[in-house]
Amino acid sequence: MSHLPRICLIYTGGTIGMIDTPRGLRPPDDPSDFLSLAPELSSFVEVEFVPLLNKDSTNMTPADWTKMACAVYERLDRGYAGFVIAHGTDTMHFSSSALSFAFGTNLSLPIVFTGAQTIPQVAHGDARVNLVRSCMVALADLAEVVISFGDYIFRGCRVQKKDERRFDAFESPGYFPIGYISENIDLHPTAKSRTRDRLPIDFHPEFETGVLQVALIPGLEPELLIPSIDRQDCKGIMLQSFGWGNVPDEAPFSFEEVIKHAVRDLGKPVLITSQFPAHATMGSAYAPGIKAVKAGAIPTGNMTNAAAAAKFRWILAQIEKEIEEGKLAEADKMGEINRCMQNNYVREMD
Repeated sequence: MSHLPRICLIYTGGTIGMIDTPRGLRPPDDPSDFLSLAPELSSFVEVEFVPLLNKDSTNMTPADWTKMACAVYERLDRGYAGFVIAHGTDTMHFSSSALSFAFGTNLSLPIVFTGAQTIPQVAHGDARVNLVRSCMVALADLAEVVISFGDYIFRGCRVQKKDERRFDAFESPGYFPIGYISENIDLHPTAKSRTRDRLPIDFHPEFETGVLQVALIPGLEPELLIPSIDRQDCKGIMLQSFGWGNVPDEAPFSFEEVIKHAVRDLGKPVLITSQFPAHATMGSAYAPGIKAVKAGAIPTGNMTNAAAAAKFRWILAQIEKEIEEGKLAEADKMGEINRCMQNNYVREMD
């Protein structure tokens, strides 16, 4: 019987496990030989492999976030030291943000996302290295959702992808990395440590559908959005601003009336995110930003776009459930969404 610590490795696809074919890179037909990528794992850890999904992360959906979260949750009491989720890089930061909210603050072990910029067949690539390092991180004194990639460990809800080819593919624009990988796993004091007492997890793995995001560009006609906003299956809108929460306010390109129409006429929340999340959208000193908030838009602080999107879907799902169960009146819905978006649940914003 092995005396090595045990981790659960959940495979969802991505470049880290892809193969090269005449039709391009694609997920393998059978991911079960994934562990052969790094035979040295057996020298320090016992890995139990769960082939949960097998897809390019471009095709990940909120339903997949729920599936990943539930796969971890149902295995929390099986004696694992930690979890590793192999995932594609394109949407890894969305999934890590989503699981951060799903599990909340009472995790007693790490959930580590990792992936690669190259397929395993590239000898000098990062697939094997990132897999080995992520398993080391899963054994560290850490108790939160993180991304382990290259030399860094990032808080799962404070990270975004920055490059498509370089091995340092991720960054944390509004917060520093919470760990560095060298000969040792060096964690920052702000990283949440494991605790002996296992607190009950307030597990909410549901995420709402029907969220529309629009990245603002100069000269974008607001009326183009109206047909989509008016659709019954549109539950909320995200406007990605140019910077410090600023949204065009000069006719004919002003978004004030669009925001008012969504919020006041239709009862649909509108978020303001930023292309540069290192700086908050909470307190814009510029008139365009102030007008957007006065029109009814909700600022998202210095959350990354991925964290804001995952949090928005997560909050909308919980509020709809509360309304269905009679715990919240429909008339109080918009105020509750605003309150919840301003609440700092898992250190996703300053």
